[in-house]
Order: sequence, then C-alpha cells, then structure tokens
Amino acid sequence: MRLQVSLIVVSGVMNDLALADFTAVEFPDVCEPFVLPHARKPDRAPEIAGVERSLERGEFLCREGDRKSALHRLEAGVLCLTTRRASGPPEVIEMMFPGEFVGLGFLDHHIHSVMAVVPCRLTEFPTSAISEFCSVSAEVRDRQALQTEREFAARRHELANGLSDRAVRRVAAFLSAMYHMNRQEGRNPAYIAEFLKTGDVASFLDMDVTALAEALAVLKQRGLVERAENGGLMLLDPDALELLSETE
Repeated sequence: MRLQVSLIVVSGVMNDLALADFTAVEFPDVCEPFVLPHARKPDRAPEIAGVERSLERGEFLCREGDRKSALHRLEAGVLCLTTRRASGPPEVIEMMFPGEFVGLGFLDHHIHSVMAVVPCRLTEFPTSAISEFCSVSAEVRDRQALQTEREFAARRHELANGLSDRAVRRVAAFLSAMYHMNRQEGRNPAYIAEFLKTGDVASFLDMDVTALAEALAVLKQRGLVERAENGGLMLLDPDALELLSETE
C-alpha cells in the first residue's frame, strides 16, 4: 500500500515539474512525508572513501552544462533529471532513487540538471571511482551504458544544432569585458543595457542572432545571466563568466 502511495506521489511531482517554470519550481507539501529505503549497495562494495552531502527540496546538485567534478550516489530521497527545451519548461527525463549514481558517462560535463524533489542525502566520490563501482555492480554497469548512450545522443544533437562550447565561451568573454568596462566607467557593472535589442553584438562576435540567443540560453541555464528590464541583461556571476571565458 505504501509503495502504491509513493508511486502516486512521484507521478504527481513529475507532472508538476513538466508544467512548472524552470526558475521557480515548487513542490507540493505532500512530498514532505515521502520516505524511501536506504541506498542499495553492491555485494562487494569497493572500499572508496566518500564524503556525505545533503540537498534541500528544490536544490540543484548540478545544472546542465556544469563540469563533472565528482560522482554522487543517492542514499536517501528522490532526484529529478531534466533537460532544457528550446522554449517552455524543462523536459523531465527520469526520477532517481536511492542506490543510483549521478556523474556517470564519458563527457566532462553534465547533460542534465539534477534537482532534489525532497530532502536528499548523498555520498560524493571522485570520478575515478566509476570503474571500480562498475567492476562489482551489474546495475552500475547498466547505468553507465545508459548514460553513455544518452551523452552520445546529446553530443550529436549539439553538433547538429551547430552550437559549440566555443560560442558560449565567446559570449561569456564579451560579457566579462563589458562588466569590467562598466565598472571602470562608474556604471552598474552587472547590468548590460539593451543587450537583447540589437544585432550589433552578434555581428561583433561573428555569429548570427540565433546562435547568440542559444549561447545566452546556455548561460542562463547555468545561472550566470538573467534578463533584465528594458531588454537588458543582468550578470549574476561575473567571476564564473570570467573563468569560463579564460578557456576561449
């Protein structure tokens, strides 16, 4: 009976996520008492030192495009994987339950955003531990194969759309330069006036307006920029923009 109720709750949360605005996802209070068993562990778990980590409801473990800095195993709670769409709310890929890993695959960055549906507890391992977990667990090997397949598909989609990491870094470098120029001239350094009203920026960066809009969407997804009033742009994390631009 409890399993039936739990599945109904998860189904309701998935519908909420599919309809909610990405920047303000809220979960119904019915999620509070949702309880799941502890993580399943392989019979011969490798002796790898891990660090405990917790997430509050609605908190992100990672966002689409973030670099993979660690491997995480969910110990308690529920995580939701989403991916951005060209327009509208994000697409829900799947719900993750205790015993499953975040950070598998072959790319050096995440292709999904991962958010806590309820308060979660995780264990963080170095990414080098993937091969050890795969060697003792058929489930982890299957998940690694699935994630690798998803990342190949995501990479093909990226190439098909023509939006490269270099284009995103180029826009980040431009915004970082604008930030420093505004600060030197005594203006609000984080506000780029009327940025989205003109094609001059696209011409300056030698890209079309569509590619510029897609690059800005990626930066917005990563929490680095946000639309402002009068067609302007707010820089939410200038340090991260500068760090990203240094690879350009």
